[in-house]
Amino acid sequence: MVSHFISAEPASATLEHIKSSGTLNMGYRQLAPFSFQGEDGKVSGYTITLCNMVADELRHMLSLKNLSIHYIPTIFTERVASLNSGKIDLDCSVNTDAPERKGSVSFSKDYFTANMRIISLRNNNIKTLEDLRGRTVSIPRGSKDLLEFNRVNREKHLSISIVTSDTVEDAFNMMAQRRTAAFIIDDILAYPYINQSEHPEDFTVSKDVVGEKMKYAIMMRKQDPVFVAFVNKTLTRIFESPLNDQLSNKWLTQKVVAKNTHKN
Repeated sequence: MVSHFISAEPASATLEHIKSSGTLNMGYRQLAPFSFQGEDGKVSGYTITLCNMVADELRHMLSLKNLSIHYIPTIFTERVASLNSGKIDLDCSVNTDAPERKGSVSFSKDYFTANMRIISLRNNNIKTLEDLRGRTVSIPRGSKDLLEFNRVNREKHLSISIVTSDTVEDAFNMMAQRRTAAFIIDDILAYPYINQSEHPEDFTVSKDVVGEKMKYAIMMRKQDPVFVAFVNKTLTRIFESPLNDQLSNKWLTQKVVAKNTHKN
C-alpha cells in the first residue's frame, strides 16, 4: 500500500514506544475470520490484515524499515490491562465499539457490523429467546455479547441463567456437549465452529437477532488521540479504495469463514 504520511517525529506515547523498541505488539484471539493462528503457525485474518497495513504505514512514517510485529494471544478479559500495561499496542481481534468501554480504551472507526444470535443443537428446537426462558446459555466473559444479553434478559424478565467462559470455543463446546441449552454469540463468529464440527447439520443459528448490532473496531490505549488518528487515517484510505472489496471477498464470505478456521 502506498503511504500518504510523511516522516515525522512521534507525537504520542504509543508512537514513542514503537519507535524506541522497534516493535509493534498486536493482541489477537482465535476468532476466525478476523484473527486466528493457522496450522502453519501464521497469524492472519481480516483484522490482522488491517493491522498489518497500519504497521506498513508505521514503518514509513517512523523510518523503521525493520519494524518487528509480535502477535500476542490475548483473551477477552485481558485486553484492557494488556493495552494499559504496554503489553500490546493494538488489539487486532474482535472488539465491539461500546459506549461503556470508552472510559478505559479508545476505538478505531468501525470496520464490520455483526448480529448476535442464538446457537443451539437442532433437536433442542430453540428458535427464539422465549424458548430459552428459565434455561441456561453460555457466553464468553468480558465480551459485549455478555453485557448485551444480560440487558435483554433483564428487560424481558426471561430468567435465563448464564455460564461464562474464557473463550468463544469453550462457550460453543458447552452448548455442543449439552451443558447449556444454547450459545449466544455474533453470527459470523459462530459459523466457523459449526462448520469445523464433525456434524455441522446438528446445529442451528436463530433467525431472530438478539439485542443491538455489534460494531467491530480496533482497540487502543486511552488518551493517545494522535495514534488513534493515525490508525483511522490508514483505515479510511483502505475502506475508500478497491482494496476494501478485495479484503472482504478474501476473508468475510461464508465459504472463506468455513475454510479459514483452525481448531485448537
